[in-house]
Amino acid sequence: MFRLSPIKLWRNISVMIFLVAIIFVLIGTFTIRSDLAVQWDRGGVPSNFSGIWVLWVMLLLAFWAMFTHDSFSKKRLGQIPLSREMSGACSSGLVAVWTIVIIVLVTYHFWPTTAIPAIGTIAIVLCYSLFVVIAYVRDRKNVKF
Repeated sequence: MFRLSPIKLWRNISVMIFLVAIIFVLIGTFTIRSDLAVQWDRGGVPSNFSGIWVLWVMLLLAFWAMFTHDSFSKKRLGQIPLSREMSGACSSGLVAVWTIVIIVLVTYHFWPTTAIPAIGTIAIVLCYSLFVVIAYVRDRKNVKF
């Protein structure tokens, strides 16, 4: 039921990214004494706040995301299953998304500038794009004609 990606590269990437998430959650838990900004309006002004517990929920989501590779590769009615390589990349991408969100929330608390959420959004898009390109190249390299 709970199995990490069978491909060593994606398994290692997921675990390393998850360890970064743990570090930032611990930093946030032990150093932040007030609520975290979790939503910003168009001008970059925080419009919604939450307690530190939200970091632990996102850490749990990052943990669960490490085991989603199997779901991406299952054949379901109306869906095209992904290859093992691509499903490992998507699973690692999900772990990266939750980790980047944790990093953004903690970093914004200590350095409240409007660039932090924008940089986090760009990092999520780049991370997913990079993982998909790497998986595509690795899939093409392993194709036997």
